[in-house]
Amino acid sequence: MWEPVVVDGAVVGMNKSQPDLTRVEPKGGTTLLLEFETGEQRLFDAAPLIAYGDAYRPLEDERYFKHARIIDGGMALAWPAGQEVCPEALFELSVPVK
Repeated sequence: MWEPVVVDGAVVGMNKSQPDLTRVEPKGGTTLLLEFETGEQRLFDAAPLIAYGDAYRPLEDERYFKHARIIDGGMALAWPAGQEVCPEALFELSVPVK
């Protein structure tokens, strides 16, 4: 996500608040291995999203879940029926891979 850089009350540029996604790999169930532009790898479990509401229920199906793809030049993760998760949420809801 891009955030404005403000100097003396004027926007002079934009900074990203989180790194973009560069790779996504299904690891089974509702878990994805994510890689960010920094090279950092993190494990993301979509179970909390699935529990949150009906729009994310299709992610319970492991065959469907494997169709996750990076969209908008790394600014989001999406599935064919339109479910999306932004990198900030993915980063915050995931754990680093050691």
